Amino acid sequence: MGEQECLDSIQRWPFESEACLDAIFNGASAHDLKASFPALVSSDKTFETSVDNLVRDAYFSGKLESRLSCMKCDTDLEESIAVRFGLMPNAVKVVDTTLVQFQIVKEMALGVVGSRWLTEMASQYDRFSVGVSNGYTIARIMDHLKRGNATNFQLFPLNFTMTPADFSITATSLISSFRYKNEGRCSDSNPITEPEVYSAMQLADAVVMGIGTFSRKGLYSNMIQATLGSTRLQEIIAGGAVGDLNYYLLDEKGDIIQFPDLVSEMGAVSHSALIKAIHLDVIKKKANHGCKVIIAAAGAHKASLVSLAITKRYANHLLIDSSLARVLEGA
Repeated sequence: MGEQECLDSIQRWPFESEACLDAIFNGASAHDLKASFPALVSSDKTFETSVDNLVRDAYFSGKLESRLSCMKCDTDLEESIAVRFGLMPNAVKVVDTTLVQFQIVKEMALGVVGSRWLTEMASQYDRFSVGVSNGYTIARIMDHLKRGNATNFQLFPLNFTMTPADFSITATSLISSFRYKNEGRCSDSNPITEPEVYSAMQLADAVVMGIGTFSRKGLYSNMIQATLGSTRLQEIIAGGAVGDLNYYLLDEKGDIIQFPDLVSEMGAVSHSALIKAIHLDVIKKKANHGCKVIIAAAGAHKASLVSLAITKRYANHLLIDSSLARVLEGA
């Protein structure tokens, strides 16, 4: 959709009134919006999908920028989470989303704060090498990284996917889009080889990863179903997988479950795996040696998986929202 077409379409929707935007950022639930804005529901979509689509359009047209930029961090929760998990005091960012009920908005808020955090980190280096995972929250962080103000960023992918099912938010696509962000979206490509990724990982200053859970059907579930089929998805869940980190499936103890047809270690000889990814043990080793390994996650439903990942020391930094932080605080 072109810029003018997008703007014209947004103007047709009652959702884009200031009153409705204010409602979303002041605690309105889906039920509240449905009662106040019945025209929001598209005839061919669920109400939740309509809300997500409209929020996304408002975001990309710049209508949410001022509201997102005004969202603050909760320093008390940051301190509490750092103590709870034995992290450094400056290794936790908690975005206060108390008045936000929509997951998509929470992810957008993390994008603004996360980009600022990375830029602050990068300012201490002449060259700041960052490994990038995939996912919606990571995409929102990349949206707000200012290329002109962060020319010392050197980005590399933590994984390669062999499927177009998550085309727009693969690690390689996000990096390509960042490099050419002033020229529009760039097609997905692998501008780096597996040996080059391993070399970049050894020199990495930071790593940023999303984290997924199978408690809700999300990106990874949809990708597996689209490429391997719904039966294979159910087999994976029945095999004990509760979520993933850099595409590696984790069980309820945080241990990696091996599904070689789905994901294999980058550098390993495997021609059939859907995904090639840097192994979590490699990332863990980097974290233990001082690399800033960040998990970015929003939503209380991800609490158990984030807790497992931090307890296992797959990461040493957290970028989370307050709904997730409050569950972690009491875990």
